[in-house]
Amino acid sequence: MPKVKYYAVRVGRRPGVYMTWAEAEKQRLSDRSWQVSGYPGAVYKALPHYHAAKGWAMLNQPSDPVAVRMSLTRKPSKPLVTDADLDNDDFTIPRSRGKVASPSGHPPPVIKVESDDRRGSASQVEMNEPTLSSQQQEILKRVLDGENYFFTGSAGTGKSVLLRAIINAFQERDREERMGTMQQGWVDVLDWKNGAGKRKGQGEVKRWKLGVTASTGMAGVNIGGTTVHSWAGIGLGDLPAQKLYENILRNSVTAKRWRTTGALVIDEISMIDATLFDKLESIARKVRRDDRPFGGLQLIISGDFFQLPPVAKGTSTFRFAFEADSWSRVFPRSNMSSLTRVFRQKEDAFVKILEGMRRGQIAPENVQVLRGLNRQVQYPKGIEPVGLYPLKSEVAAINEARLSALKTPLQEFRSWDVGGLNSSGIMLNQQQATDCLNRNTIWPEELPLKIGALVMLVTNTGDGVLVNGSTGIVVDFLTISEAAEHGISPPACSFGAAPDPKIAWPVVEFVPAKYASGRQPKKVIVPMMTVDVLNASGQAEATRMQIPLILAWALTIHKSQGQTIERVKVDLNKIFVEGQTYVAISRAVSLENLEIRNFRADKIMAHPRVVQWAQPLEQEQKDEEEWDELMANVDLDFGTAAAVG
Repeated sequence: MPKVKYYAVRVGRRPGVYMTWAEAEKQRLSDRSWQVSGYPGAVYKALPHYHAAKGWAMLNQPSDPVAVRMSLTRKPSKPLVTDADLDNDDFTIPRSRGKVASPSGHPPPVIKVESDDRRGSASQVEMNEPTLSSQQQEILKRVLDGENYFFTGSAGTGKSVLLRAIINAFQERDREERMGTMQQGWVDVLDWKNGAGKRKGQGEVKRWKLGVTASTGMAGVNIGGTTVHSWAGIGLGDLPAQKLYENILRNSVTAKRWRTTGALVIDEISMIDATLFDKLESIARKVRRDDRPFGGLQLIISGDFFQLPPVAKGTSTFRFAFEADSWSRVFPRSNMSSLTRVFRQKEDAFVKILEGMRRGQIAPENVQVLRGLNRQVQYPKGIEPVGLYPLKSEVAAINEARLSALKTPLQEFRSWDVGGLNSSGIMLNQQQATDCLNRNTIWPEELPLKIGALVMLVTNTGDGVLVNGSTGIVVDFLTISEAAEHGISPPACSFGAAPDPKIAWPVVEFVPAKYASGRQPKKVIVPMMTVDVLNASGQAEATRMQIPLILAWALTIHKSQGQTIERVKVDLNKIFVEGQTYVAISRAVSLENLEIRNFRADKIMAHPRVVQWAQPLEQEQKDEEEWDELMANVDLDFGTAAAVG
């Protein structure tokens, strides 16, 4: 029977739990450095069970600074527990062609995947990220120079790409600073001194220590962070600011996080209202004992106020974050930009329609264009579009009915959920972990599949081909060896130990992406992988091991936000809030592969306060771009004249 060993890295370039020693010491292609073997003072250990490895990696962190230094100065040349020590720990998983369940006490072997949370191999994604535009590069430069910055833009303009570039840059600089600290032999390696950053009674601000957060758990997972509520330690955030501040002071871990963090990312800002924004700003000044906006904490905010608005609690009225009293103090006009280059859609006509819809406008001629999309698009091999709907109940009913209609045998895959530490340092049990994962990820707890089912991939593979939103048809269920005999491989992101060889995993024939950057394989076997919900310290609060697929005959508009979907069908019949129509239609990449049911011009809604606020910002940027284009043409004409002369 096969034995499984888990390699826990507590101190290294990328701490975590790995399935193989080769993966634990993996070489990074970008800088030719090693995660363990060449990392000064690396601390790691081989353990027989996933729970034990996860617990050792998370819980055995020494709190005493001298103990930290001692642990970091050890440099073992091999795992602290050898293979011989684990001879009596056997682990097997029974073969199942039906419902796949994990044995009691042990999770199944998994493939460590570079998903949206970016907690796998850095080289997989870094080598395939799109090149930043000149506008994105300028914003990145100003952010790295220490400026507060808010950037927005219509759907598909690369907000997420830029945000990932910012996060990567901060994390790389943070690692470099910590490496420099260790090489100098400082005792407390976790408190890097930021020059003048230390203030009396405040603690030492670490310039490159970055808090990565978003307004919702799902958005937080997408960028490898947590909710801003969790990071800030404010719970629901509905108490008065003074009470929240007092609660934070009672938690030394949360208070230290506020005082030592150098910069804070908040993504999907449109769903945070002005009241909460002002509370956070007030708390920051008080906890950090600094009268500057947000207590001198650098703020990096992204989102589109034309998309989904804040959820009104107990009242139909709300204020957007840009209406907060502190907004203009944090972000002067010169530190706000709207990204203008659209990457998702390539058709100029479609881009112009979406730009009008974003502002709640639709030209008469475009009304006719959109009404003309009320037709059924015929696709080869019967692969259908993904239907987007506003209500969860409608989505569930459609998917269940379509799956039941298939006459092929049902295969059910249940996730394996593991609890970690929450932001208060409390260990989650399995039920709490499952609840956390269900709230914060799109990865399903239970995944029923049949041959013929329409499915969507819910993770990025990093190869520029299969992405979060890729759709396809389940064509078979095979073991890894059976798939290999047919020339079928897992996604390009799969690495580390192979999944259980006795389980039959779904084989999916994905739809070729129109604008993919690489060649897509005809069929792909999709085994179990992992996704983490992180706590405020960047540790796994909960981990789900599951096949990263969902049924895709229907999907809620809310869960589609941020995805690029090749073939889209939108039903506008039950649209009930501003921005929903725009979010849904802007998921599509072209008019050719877009179906719109129940279109009415009055469903094109944008909040008037957003339109009024954004108009000066967008006009200033438009004028600046026109001026830059004019000057470029002048330079070109001058160069041509000089050449002729």
